[in-house]
Amino acid sequence: MTKTLSLKAARSQFSTIVDRVGRLSERVVVTKNGAPTAVVMGAEEFESWVETLELLSNPKAVKALKQGLKEAKAGKFSSFEDVFGEEQ
Repeated sequence: MTKTLSLKAARSQFSTIVDRVGRLSERVVVTKNGAPTAVVMGAEEFESWVETLELLSNPKAVKALKQGLKEAKAGKFSSFEDVFGEEQ
């Protein structure tokens, strides 16, 4: 869920905002003079976004992902049990 707050409101509620974005995976857009200027999100979500951006900026990784999706749609995949010899 994304919430929008003015800089003044965000400043007065910052401790609560930090708690909620970390615990509830919320995002808060902070506005200054009515225009969005910053986003507050949990560290884990931020790291996930960074990893995704790094992956998508690598042409070889994107090609491998597309190939994997194509194979999965065609039913060409192995189960956990097939690969590791035990149930998940």
